[in-house]
Amino acid sequence: MPELRYNRLSNTWVIISKERAKRPHDYPIEWRKEVGDPSKCPFEPGKENLTPPEVYAIREPGTKPDTPGWKIRVIPNKFPALKPDEPFFRESEDIHDRMGGFGYHEVIIDTPDHFRHIHNFTVSEIQIMFHTYRERMRQLYQNKHIYYIQIFKNHGKEAGKSLYHSHSQLVALPRIPRRIDTQIAQCRSYYKEKERCLLCDEIRYELKQQVRIVHDNNRFTVYTPFASAFPFEMKVIPKFHSDDFTKITDEDLTELAEALFVAIRKLSKLFEDPPFNMILHTSPPMREIPWDPNYFYNIKKFFHWHIEILPRMAIHAGFELGTEFFINPTPPEEAARYLREKR
Repeated sequence: MPELRYNRLSNTWVIISKERAKRPHDYPIEWRKEVGDPSKCPFEPGKENLTPPEVYAIREPGTKPDTPGWKIRVIPNKFPALKPDEPFFRESEDIHDRMGGFGYHEVIIDTPDHFRHIHNFTVSEIQIMFHTYRERMRQLYQNKHIYYIQIFKNHGKEAGKSLYHSHSQLVALPRIPRRIDTQIAQCRSYYKEKERCLLCDEIRYELKQQVRIVHDNNRFTVYTPFASAFPFEMKVIPKFHSDDFTKITDEDLTELAEALFVAIRKLSKLFEDPPFNMILHTSPPMREIPWDPNYFYNIKKFFHWHIEILPRMAIHAGFELGTEFFINPTPPEEAARYLREKR
């Protein structure tokens, strides 16, 4: 029997299509295996002159900016969606609103190795990646016009990756995006009703039930959400309450890196390195919101940062686009079992 499940955090519904239930071998492995050519790649060590100057890097001692010797390197996107030198403004024309194209769009080159990707990173390499996310967010949030920073990683062409060399992206926005705004509203509503954090309650429930848990360590847990919109979708989340990723400690970065390391390895082994999107959700920085002066009231108590891993093995087509109801042919309980079994 098919089943509709409510995603309280996003205020959306998902159809778990049990009659279409798909096991891992039922998904055709058709994603294109990319063949990268280092001679044509602008992200290679020694080709730093082909990219904009770096704005942040972790380097070997004694090496200079924009030269080889880096472990991870952050550069402005050569074709940015937003630019820091664009004006910051908002204006209206009848029913239409527009804003200036102010913001930041950066590329985080995760590794100097052209053929190395996140599914074969070490825990320490993932830790450096998360460390860079945290530090760059802290730096950009010093600009009072930045209201939210979205960090994401597209892995595979089907997930939107345009260059073979492993990289993440950062987009700093002049307003809070709708999806985060919805999550904040849903968490606030739950807190008003229960006086508890929605995701803290979700974590406690998942750890008690165990049926959707994929991996668990001292500080973080990985599970397939109850209302997963994507087959084999996973959530990586701190078991301790924390609203703001930028406040994560170095010690917890290690635990987070280990949790993600296990989650990505299991997914990669199960589906031979499938395409996926990895998305960080965190609370925005405290800013004045003219239309809602109480917007940030109690946000430290009711919001809980987390990471989504969204495998791109099912196509969201007309029904999903028309209704915002997603059809998932693999129940998350089954997905978690298959993932747990992979070592």
